[in-house]
Amino acid sequence: MTQEPAVTLGIDPGTASFGFGLIEGDRNPSHIEHGCLTTSAKDPLGIRLASIRDGLIPVFDRYQLTTVAIERLGYSRRMTSAIAVSHAIALVHLVAADRGIPVEEYSPAEIKLAVTGYGASDKLGVQNMVNRILNLTESPQPDHATDALAVALCHIHSRSTRALEKTLDVR
Repeated sequence: MTQEPAVTLGIDPGTASFGFGLIEGDRNPSHIEHGCLTTSAKDPLGIRLASIRDGLIPVFDRYQLTTVAIERLGYSRRMTSAIAVSHAIALVHLVAADRGIPVEEYSPAEIKLAVTGYGASDKLGVQNMVNRILNLTESPQPDHATDALAVALCHIHSRSTRALEKTLDVR
């Protein structure tokens, strides 16, 4: 019996721009799809979240997802932005829970470290490594899609590390 390859959905959450990226496999991950859902700042938060949900559900339904990986809310100078992003994160947890798909969250530093080897990498460094790891000839646009692919790659890397720790019984 052959096991289906893992399909990881990476999410760069936001209510204005909500990036997503899908990767298949563990050892040699391959790019499946990426995109960015956008909403208008003029719309009330509920309408914006509904729009993100309506764009996200077909992605969930199109693929047999193994895991959803999401960028954890980092430091934000603007409280209103942080609250809006936290609503988008909660939305992802809800859609995933409805389908029985586990969600893992990673900090921006964890994502950069996993993808580039340096936890304080700049956007260009992350973008270059995402392209290199996934053998992409062009950078995904917009940047939020690249960030979402980086989140998925971080999860794949951390899953491999956790599996190795279990094998070695590291505590």
